Amino acid sequence: MSEQKSRKLIKSFFALPGAGVFVALILFIIAVTIISPMVTGGNFLTWTNIINIFRQQTYIGIIACALTLVIITGNIDLSVGSQLTMMTVLCAQWSQTLGDFAIPLTIVTGIVCGFVNGFLINMFEINAFITTMGTGSIYGALALIFVSGHTVRGSSPVLDFMGTANLFGVIPAPVIILLVVVVVFAILSRRTVFGQRLYAIGANPQAAHFSGIKSHVDVTLAYTLTGVCCAIAAVLLIAFSVSANPQIGAGKEMDIILAVVLGGTSVLGGKGSVWGTVVGFLFIGFMASGFTFLAFSTYMQWIVTGVILLAALAIDVSRNRGGRL
Repeated sequence: MSEQKSRKLIKSFFALPGAGVFVALILFIIAVTIISPMVTGGNFLTWTNIINIFRQQTYIGIIACALTLVIITGNIDLSVGSQLTMMTVLCAQWSQTLGDFAIPLTIVTGIVCGFVNGFLINMFEINAFITTMGTGSIYGALALIFVSGHTVRGSSPVLDFMGTANLFGVIPAPVIILLVVVVVFAILSRRTVFGQRLYAIGANPQAAHFSGIKSHVDVTLAYTLTGVCCAIAAVLLIAFSVSANPQIGAGKEMDIILAVVLGGTSVLGGKGSVWGTVVGFLFIGFMASGFTFLAFSTYMQWIVTGVILLAALAIDVSRNRGGRL
């Protein structure tokens, strides 16, 4: 009887979004902790390194939480990396003349960029992949134009505080903000009518339409929230790094999408979890840090990341179509 209960518990656990990745994460941490002292002489599993991983993944994690809602609806946003870049350079530039007012202005910019994505996709029924690829190109180009391709420094009293403040002297302020964002989006996705509508839209758009759900409004709101999170991430990024360049967010959309997909959110829509996304971006963070401790080159890290993304997408599509790999 106990054996049957154990099997049921194991089966229930692996049915949770991101459960398999969580197990892989634990095994990876154990492996790197054992191997890294022999390769580089470094100690991987230290409190300082763990906090650094969380801090480095703050920007990825905040945007990934919002993007989870978009992907649950069966859509995608390839412009998040370019949005992060544009808003970071704008926040830095505005802080030089406007001080702390640069922060709310950056948030408003995020609202506009996210709304534009959602509006174009829903009102004109343009494919989300093509639309966000196009807007991403525009946002990236604007970032270059605004600073003429140069690095720009940013500083203000609030930005300086966010970049240096620590709770109890050990937990950086950006990590606290990340935790707040995770909780907010977890509640939004699972405990609100809005979140349930997003799942319904992703699972069956036609059925959602006939049941009275205004999918264009909800999807546009999901994209707008993604823009807001890009702005929050941009503010935290400039607070920590103090400077920004037109390439600061280049390629980040790959890590963000990978975090969401690894967390068990289906690219076909209708399935997913913010908590799974947390597992996803932590896996990416620990993997990147572990590769550094194992002396992997940057190019090798890119290759491994790409392979993992392709494998995750293939498994997701295969599972949702009832096939096998």
